[in-house]
Amino acid sequence: MNPWLSLDSTGESYSLALWRGPQLLAECSGGQPRQHLVQIFPALDLLCRQSGLKVGDLRAVAVTAGPGSFTGVRTGLLVAKTLAQIGRFPVYPVDTLEALAANAVEGDSVVAGLDARKGEIIWARYRVRRGLPILLDPARLTTPQEFIDSIPGGSLVLGSACQAAFPGREDVRVLASDLWRVRAASVGRVALPFMREGANTNWAQVRPDYVRPADVQVHRG
Repeated sequence: MNPWLSLDSTGESYSLALWRGPQLLAECSGGQPRQHLVQIFPALDLLCRQSGLKVGDLRAVAVTAGPGSFTGVRTGLLVAKTLAQIGRFPVYPVDTLEALAANAVEGDSVVAGLDARKGEIIWARYRVRRGLPILLDPARLTTPQEFIDSIPGGSLVLGSACQAAFPGREDVRVLASDLWRVRAASVGRVALPFMREGANTNWAQVRPDYVRPADVQVHRG
């Protein structure tokens, strides 16, 4: 079975995972904010060598396409598209909130929320079975208070939104903070069903999903 890569760099750290078919071979994470681009390729090369592979052996890549920070989303897509263009293999874009929800593994109501800065939270609600999320409520960009008030009782909550603002609500459960970052293994689990269905997304078709337009935009006359 062909080896492939899943990755995330939408937050403050990056995460990489190597697979052979449905089997997870290895995973690593690390990095510093705004330094992902210079760190991911060396980390990928090391991860491949530790797994007895070469970067050129990869035959597909799954990547979080947003929402997330402008720089982080752009970096992840740049890495994925570069690898796919050189290797002539498909890219599988994954929603960041969906991959985050997959960290919960099981839950009837899992709320994945990210701190979107500027006093806003972006979040969505899922049902999760064996690490595969099913969307219940689509992503919304709200104030922290609206986020807090909208969470159904009995929900599991995770993500950087819990740092931005979360009260002591006794009717919801905030998951451990080590689950608040997107894992490449979760990105891969979400992408696997699409790979099995034979979906084949060309790298040029993949588009980013930013929370909002970049703060700095160039307007050409």
